[in-house]
Order: sequence, then C-alpha cells, then structure tokens
Amino acid sequence: MTSFTDMDVSVCIEQKGIVEEINDHRVKVRIQPEAACGSCNAKGMCSVFGSVDRIIEVYNQSQPLSPGDPVNIAISRGMGNKAVVLGYLIPFLLFIAVLVISTSVGIREWIAGIASLGSLVPYYIILYLFRNYLNRTITFTLKYDA
Repeated sequence: MTSFTDMDVSVCIEQKGIVEEINDHRVKVRIQPEAACGSCNAKGMCSVFGSVDRIIEVYNQSQPLSPGDPVNIAISRGMGNKAVVLGYLIPFLLFIAVLVISTSVGIREWIAGIASLGSLVPYYIILYLFRNYLNRTITFTLKYDA
C-alpha cells in the first residue's frame, strides 16, 4: 500500500473526514459527501448526492489517531476511475446491451426492460462476492489533518 505522502497530490481526490473508530490498523472515517449543487433550486429535493454521511474504512500504518480527529481521505484518480467504471459504467453498458438485444430480437419492450434490470442482479452479486478483492485493490489513504 502506498502512503499519502507517496502519492502524487496532483492526481488525487481528497475529502475531509472525522475518525469514528479504530481497530488494529483499520480506521473508520465518517465523511459527508460534498454536493456540487451550489445555488441549484432543486438541491433540497435531489437525492443524487444527498447529505448522508458515509463511513470509509482505511488502512493506517503509522499515524497515531483517536476518535474525533479530523483527517483527510485520499484516493488516486486511477482508483477512483476504476470504482466509477465498476459501479456505474459497466452496469449501464450491460443494461443498455440487454435492452437493445432484447428489443431487436422481438421481445416486448416491457419484458426487455425487466430483463435489463434483471441482468444487473448477477453483476452486483458478482461484485459483492469479490468485495474483499476490491477492498484490497481500491484503497484509500489517510492523512492526519493537523
């Protein structure tokens, strides 16, 4: 694993958070996603970004931390892109592919729509089964916010 100082800061995505819990070398950090809504009139009704706090589990080797400490969570752009591809792009392409193929072979549109949605279930089950591998490959790094 690379430490925060080893990463090229210009290619990182960084988020502020608060340490919630520490177990061995695993630190649970609470972050609040920042919506890029600005002055949008519909931001109160929008659930795309929402204001729900997220708990991120980060491997910490050396920094002395305690619950309540402010920290920065960082992920390289490459790992962030990998997460977006696995979480959004592949399911979208799978959905569209099943929908197009189903309708082109003459299946009714509503059945094709249900089949497209149904095709996502095995995909997300596979992601769930590989969650431990993904947790090792898509890693966040931690920086004490002194």
